[in-house]
Amino acid sequence: MTGTAIAKGATVGAEAPLSSSAAGARRVSVVIPARNEAAGLGRTLAALFADSPPGIELEVLVVDDGSTDETAAVASGAGARVLRPRPGDPGGSPGAARNRGAAAATGDPLIFLDADCAPAPGWLAALLAAHDAGEVVVGGALEAPPGLPATGRCDHYCGSYHLHPARPAGYVPNHTPANLSVRREAFLATGGFAERSPVADGHEELQWQAQLARRGVRIRFEPAAVVHHHNRVGIGNLLRRSWRWGYSAIQGKAETGAGRWPWLYRHPTLLIAASLPLAGVHTVHTIAAWARHGKFEPVAMLPLIAASRLAYAAGMATGGVRWLRGRDGARDGARRFRWR
Repeated sequence: MTGTAIAKGATVGAEAPLSSSAAGARRVSVVIPARNEAAGLGRTLAALFADSPPGIELEVLVVDDGSTDETAAVASGAGARVLRPRPGDPGGSPGAARNRGAAAATGDPLIFLDADCAPAPGWLAALLAAHDAGEVVVGGALEAPPGLPATGRCDHYCGSYHLHPARPAGYVPNHTPANLSVRREAFLATGGFAERSPVADGHEELQWQAQLARRGVRIRFEPAAVVHHHNRVGIGNLLRRSWRWGYSAIQGKAETGAGRWPWLYRHPTLLIAASLPLAGVHTVHTIAAWARHGKFEPVAMLPLIAASRLAYAAGMATGGVRWLRGRDGARDGARRFRWR
């Protein structure tokens, strides 16, 4: 797994003042990678700009990662700065898109946001308050928006059981870049997001988060920093998404040592062999994680959640075997994976 080094010599964890523009406003950069997100990107950008507190200058960069729809036009029309694909770059690497946006950004902190995650009121203020209290990396919560169809809610339950607003604030071993803020110097001192498939599309954040963890920097989960995640609907999407996440799980976590229960990933062969029974354990764990916080709809969705966990296990076994057979990943160099 490789990533592009963003910069050298930054001081990790330094509590320097957050950056300001010439006019004295506090400048914050939000980086949004987007590939064929024209349908929902306007909603995300409208919510983002509406949530900007007084005295904050928002620099919003939408990195168009090879879209074939009107993503760039929607972003530009909403007031974002658009980074268009470089000549000859087919796109398809969320990690590379995030790195490119971070390199072009000028604010502090750098906030990474997914194109289908619309901030709720108070989101930005909650992230900045945590940084003001001394936190270097702050991750927010993911919530299902009102009216999301059942398969979209199931996708939310399967992917956000550790990161929803009902969970208490505290430190976590890793956090998705769908809603994640990091002090600029700390991020630029790392190698950034992984850019090569398959890790670049599923576990791309583990690389730089593991680098910071080795330097004593922790990730603070802030449940008040909520975004509404408009998960795509449909059983096919649910299964594909789960399989994709599983496909790079062993490689991403074994190579970085990041993530929950890192000791498990020191034994990849055992994980592959036990993937089927682990799907059952994963199903129970997912439902129990929600039940502990008073969410019981996942119980009614047991068959769908079980199918999703089986798809994850199948992806994990397939990707794990591929990684073990060629750990340098050379055969994946030209391979592109769908984001969703």
